[in-house]
Amino acid sequence: MLEKFNALDELLKGFKTSVLLPVLCDDGKEKGVVNARLQLKLNDNGEVVLHIHQVKKKLDFRKKFLGHRFTKEDRLNLLNSGNMGRVVELINRVTGEVIPSLISRDKLTNEFFSLPTDFVRIPTVVCGVVLNAEQQEVLRMGETLFVENMLSKSKRLFSATIQFNAEKQWLEFFFNKKFKAKNGEYSFEFVVPSTFRGKALCKWQIERLKAGEMAYIRGLVSEKGKEYQGYIRFDKQVGRILFAFKKPN
Repeated sequence: MLEKFNALDELLKGFKTSVLLPVLCDDGKEKGVVNARLQLKLNDNGEVVLHIHQVKKKLDFRKKFLGHRFTKEDRLNLLNSGNMGRVVELINRVTGEVIPSLISRDKLTNEFFSLPTDFVRIPTVVCGVVLNAEQQEVLRMGETLFVENMLSKSKRLFSATIQFNAEKQWLEFFFNKKFKAKNGEYSFEFVVPSTFRGKALCKWQIERLKAGEMAYIRGLVSEKGKEYQGYIRFDKQVGRILFAFKKPN
């Protein structure tokens, strides 16, 4: 069955299976077939054991996760994008140590996963676009970042919002995507980028963009090295900054 779902290679490499598999589970109380992701792990004795990540039917945000109590915004972010979007201090179950970490949700099993910020690795280049130190720090803190003119494998330019996922331990891409909640439908909320065309935005410019207003910007440099200026506004529907040389009426 593992070969049928192309899961054997993933297991042997130490990854979780990318699909849910039917597993016969007997926990002493109930016996039956459950859906789960599988992963090979080392136990405390150094032995390889099969770990079963069983699907949780319901998320309980009332319970603390490693000492952290979820806020309303935390819940929406985890349900929406799968990433909480900020650094919080979590308590190590064994040592009691307080560790700054990111939290994400496995979208297949509904399990919560955390990753200490010390282990968050942000690449300097994403799909051909070089990230500056400020952009890397935004991602390291779990926040979203809109990146323009990335190059796909098919050599096509694209733009997307990226965010670090603690469960996958890597960046994931979001394209103007809608998610459904039990109480209706709501859209992913994009964060206003801190830079535009290589120029850092001032605090007042970011505040105006957040409010849906226009902001004047100067000191932009074209590919030919020529300076230019204009007006920018943030389009919340597509999650990107739009530019115009003249102020729209």
